[in-house]
Amino acid sequence: MKLSRILMGAITGAFAGYGVFTIWPSALAHWHWLGGWLAAGLIITTAWWLNHYTSAFPNKDDSAWVDMALAIWLSSLLGGNVQLQTNGELIRVSYGLYHGISIGPAMITIVLQLIGATIAGYLLYQFRKGDA
Repeated sequence: MKLSRILMGAITGAFAGYGVFTIWPSALAHWHWLGGWLAAGLIITTAWWLNHYTSAFPNKDDSAWVDMALAIWLSSLLGGNVQLQTNGELIRVSYGLYHGISIGPAMITIVLQLIGATIAGYLLYQFRKGDA
């Protein structure tokens, strides 16, 4: 795999993670529902286009796609989350590993997320096996 593809995938993942947890809530706070739709279209569409259309990630036809979800999950784990309050104010509701939180209390959530993703992947595989 070329270094340029690795870098493009890393930059796209960083953009998707940063956009979902920073740009999206800010657009929602300023422009309400329209800001949410615009941010979703801008962030997710751009990241999807870079990952799949320009082949930043090596997606083979007969394999699973490792996609933006992993990058967005890592952004949440490392950086934390913000939330839009009813009065339009953005507040930090959780801190990530970069902000000094311990990973210990989050381990049960991480394990359950991995179990859920594994079950979903298996069910999707079983569902798509009939397509071949």
